[in-house]
Amino acid sequence: MQRFSRHAPLDLRPQADPGMEDRSGPVLTLGAVFTMLVTVGGEDVPAEIRAACRHIEADAWYLGQDLETILSKLEDQDPELPELVGRNIYFMFRTQLHGLGIKTPSDFVLQLPSMWTFATRGDSGTWRTSMRGERHAIVESRQPFNCQFEVGGLRGFIEALDGYDVEIAHTTCVRRGDPFCTFDTRWQE
Repeated sequence: MQRFSRHAPLDLRPQADPGMEDRSGPVLTLGAVFTMLVTVGGEDVPAEIRAACRHIEADAWYLGQDLETILSKLEDQDPELPELVGRNIYFMFRTQLHGLGIKTPSDFVLQLPSMWTFATRGDSGTWRTSMRGERHAIVESRQPFNCQFEVGGLRGFIEALDGYDVEIAHTTCVRRGDPFCTFDTRWQE
């Protein structure tokens, strides 16, 4: 799995989408994520990044390193910003999730590993999920992106599907040297 530098220079040139057959290239991120990140992050996103992202093509693919650089700059300003931005971006995906037949938080949790594989390209890591109860899941992640952003995304997706009082305990963490991040996740419906 590719690892990212926290503060590499931005290289916002569109990349070719290698498709699902070639998963050996660099991790890529759909341009729409950058657009949403800059919109949701607002004034918390440094002006030079907002300016650089003005020309992002929403349907193009970009290096995952760019996403990590932006998230690291947010985290340097306030450690809670990556989670907040991730939550607010993915909270907006209710219609798309319903279009995929994903109607409950449990549906989402069970589909998360295959959704991750489809939504990323390259050696982008893995997600494993298991339901431990009706509204309790263990989510394990070994991936190169900011794990606080991923916690926010997990929370946002669950809330988009009418989950509330979402509690996520981040019990193991790749950043602390663990082999994967564990998100012990509970919610109400």
